[in-house]
Amino acid sequence: MSANAIRRTVVVLSCLAACGLMPLDAAAQTPQRVNGTTVTMTPPAGFAPAKDFAGFADEKTKSSILIAELPPEAWPQLSALFGNLDTVRAGFKQKGIDVATLDKVPTASGEAFLASGTQTAAGTKLAKWVALAQGSRTVMITVQAMPAAKLDDAAIKAMLKTVSLGAPPSESDKLASLPFKVAPSAPFRVLDTMGGTGVAMTVGEKNVDPKGEQPLLIVSSQVSGGPVTGIDPAVVAKTLLKQTREMESAEIDTEKKVSFGGSSDGVLLEGKAGENKRFVQYFATGPKGHFVRLVSFFAADRNSELRPAIEKVAGSIAFK
Repeated sequence: MSANAIRRTVVVLSCLAACGLMPLDAAAQTPQRVNGTTVTMTPPAGFAPAKDFAGFADEKTKSSILIAELPPEAWPQLSALFGNLDTVRAGFKQKGIDVATLDKVPTASGEAFLASGTQTAAGTKLAKWVALAQGSRTVMITVQAMPAAKLDDAAIKAMLKTVSLGAPPSESDKLASLPFKVAPSAPFRVLDTMGGTGVAMTVGEKNVDPKGEQPLLIVSSQVSGGPVTGIDPAVVAKTLLKQTREMESAEIDTEKKVSFGGSSDGVLLEGKAGENKRFVQYFATGPKGHFVRLVSFFAADRNSELRPAIEKVAGSIAFK
């Protein structure tokens, strides 16, 4: 997978948030399959399956374990990133993570890379671990611990020993594990779900599209931060659009209020997404104050062809 292909994958994942962790006693719980993924693992005491992403959450400490899976083609480049301490430090520094150590640790499905370090968010210094494992999918397990959790490398390694990687779940199982309802509509097909928080769809035969030639549609939900109720939905929608990779310079030429996700206060934005490209974005806030959005970008000359399918996908979306 090329660097551009990895970056394109990051576009798909750009709606997603980081995760956090908990005090750890792996013996206190039993192995659990993470819905929508190939991963089975024993979560630490106090952790329960997360409702809004693929992984586990400890509501008491506001910490979590996030499972993200990429295509098998991503393994060569990502494993090269973890090839030595200097490369992993440089790679994660761009994300604001200061890596201190790099190890190889055993899991129930073979050896995995483990980078440990810290990240500062909202003035708080958090402990962070990122593990990379290879099965039928390329698997990333990200752990983020609040200071009160008092986790260390030994605890994380003990947890990773319980990780086993099985066969990929079915498409229907993946979609069912998302925190919202959604159905694909031809000619769009499902590429994959991302971290249990979103789904990517495309039109065309390529699963890896480094040049971004195929239309792309992403539906994602809010997984971090407080409720956005009380904030003008149009303002939030525009902010999210500009924060999406490859959409920083998008030009909005249409903005209107629509029904979306079961909300009558949804926002539809349309416009130009770079040279000879268009975008469509739907946005709505749900009953709990968190949002869901659909964003699609495609060649401008395919607008009339794709809009009916995009609208059908948008019409299938509902908060759970």
